[in-house]
Amino acid sequence: MKISIITVTLNSEGTLKDTLNSILSQNYKNYEHIIVDGGSTDNTLKILKNYPNKNKKIFIKKNCGIYKSINYAIKRSTGKFICILNSDDIFHSNDTIKNLVKEILKSKKIDIFFGNVAYFNGFNYYKINRYYSSKNFREWKMKFGLMPPHPASLIKKDIYLKYGKYAENFKIAADFELFLRFLFIHKIKYKILNQIVVRMRSGGISGKNIYSYWISTTEILKSFKMNNLNTNLLLIIMRIPAKINQLFFFSSRKINKAFRLFDIIFDHDYYNETSFKIYKKIKHIPKGNFILSGMNLAFLGYFANNEVYPNKFLYHWPDGIWTKNLININKIPGRELIEKIKLGKDINKILILGNMSQNSKKFLENKFKIKIHHQNLPFGNINKIIKTKIKLLKNSLTLITLPTPKQEKLAYHLMKTNKDFKIICIGASVAIASGDEKPVPARLKNYEFLWRLKTDFFRRLKRILETLYYYFKGKYLFGVYNKIRFIILD
Repeated sequence: MKISIITVTLNSEGTLKDTLNSILSQNYKNYEHIIVDGGSTDNTLKILKNYPNKNKKIFIKKNCGIYKSINYAIKRSTGKFICILNSDDIFHSNDTIKNLVKEILKSKKIDIFFGNVAYFNGFNYYKINRYYSSKNFREWKMKFGLMPPHPASLIKKDIYLKYGKYAENFKIAADFELFLRFLFIHKIKYKILNQIVVRMRSGGISGKNIYSYWISTTEILKSFKMNNLNTNLLLIIMRIPAKINQLFFFSSRKINKAFRLFDIIFDHDYYNETSFKIYKKIKHIPKGNFILSGMNLAFLGYFANNEVYPNKFLYHWPDGIWTKNLININKIPGRELIEKIKLGKDINKILILGNMSQNSKKFLENKFKIKIHHQNLPFGNINKIIKTKIKLLKNSLTLITLPTPKQEKLAYHLMKTNKDFKIICIGASVAIASGDEKPVPARLKNYEFLWRLKTDFFRRLKRILETLYYYFKGKYLFGVYNKIRFIILD
């Protein structure tokens, strides 16, 4: 069974690659992707030209509104069912279309299927701020301006041909008018699915501001008038509480449990430059050249202060409550990383850069059963440190025991000056794992930065306050964490 996926674009270069990779990653391959561009003046058309999908059909319709563009695509579609994926949205998982087709085959008399939508901020696919479910939808609720989520709908093409397409003179609420005809007037058979179909970026046209909300309200009233049905402004405004409920009554953990981010098939370099890649679990070190660093308050703070940045060789493990707040995955303390990680057969020695006691050296020798080399580094700023002559050893793993961001800056320097490198920015974790420093109590696992105030209090306090300042300024004043992608690796 062929499925038609429709995407309308207009200057969509900032988010389009996510949408395209989401479609390329689908495990169900009997689909066509119809794209209608409204006359983009940015790099959208260049992206579409390079989009490596043999099932794509691209049409350019300048100065064509969104609903007219969708209608144009419907006419040219050849699939039995049609879904619409906006140019800043992604499918919930690589199995989304496959799961929808399973439902179609089980319910052959159903013409429309409705799923759920999860909304996320910027490029943080895991930070859910709204959940729009179709579970409690009933036709009578349309009298109050309520409808099931349009982006999570799958509609048989024959229904469009028989009962009409989208009202092209609408700016926002043509989907409501369509469902009013299909569900309320013609009683088209539909089925509500208990699954998330789409993840949408917040801030779309329908919820952009109060003005867009008012346009939506007036167009809903117009929908009733067009179809000779009665309602009133008061009833339509009463939909507000139901919309507000979508902002609070959901579980991000439950929503993210079944989430599977698309595979990066199209334009790897683009994602390397704009993404932080974070391992959910680490049992083995990455293959090839890499820098592995803890994603914690210090890293996030100094990233907001433009001192560290994404790189195609940079990977992370989740090392704190601050990462959990952004992407909702559990902390892996650095000491656990050292205790559990396994080295490849190509690693036959370890080079420590920075402070290391004899006890820590013996701990690593007993743990990995290989030769441990050690090079002290001068005390001071990073410019002084990188002037030190450092030669990475062949077939070695390098552990840097400096604090963030010095260790990452040194790693970046070594990356540029060495052909082969395998680097872990480990900080004080070796000292903790070896027993040189007392381990953090279990109840403070996510607040290790507070526990460590017990030694060198004033220096550490200054550092914490500095990184907190950078973190909160970056998050709330400049929204930096909504501009970067967090990609979780299994």
